[in-house]
Amino acid sequence: METSNMETLYQQIAYILNDMIPEDWEKVLLYAEMREGYGQVFFYFYPLGSKTPVYSPDIVDQYEVDSRKYESLEDQLFDCCEQLWNEFHQQGQEQWTCFTYILKHTGEMKIQYNYGDDLSQLDPTTKRERWEEKYLT
Repeated sequence: METSNMETLYQQIAYILNDMIPEDWEKVLLYAEMREGYGQVFFYFYPLGSKTPVYSPDIVDQYEVDSRKYESLEDQLFDCCEQLWNEFHQQGQEQWTCFTYILKHTGEMKIQYNYGDDLSQLDPTTKRERWEEKYLT
């Protein structure tokens, strides 16, 4: 299995996340879900010294960042996650249903893949709430 493309995508995701977050941070937790014709990506980050996470859609308003620049970075993040999903297929591996990418400010990274979960029957809010219960508590 050729993993250099995957490693490059993990690094690109980290760089994009860092560009999207307008302050120093302790930890970022990203959720990505992909299937044919559907994709969803969001993340939370913990500002340095804070125990309260910030939800990615709140960044523009909370930090008064340029919405066009932020949306461009969001698109890039989505594209990287989609490329990672496609890379699994190209490598002859089962494509994941969703994955969680945890990045600490030290550069330590942890990735958890879920396979075969049929999430299509759940609305995006319910999926996010379940993920939050597991990873943010």
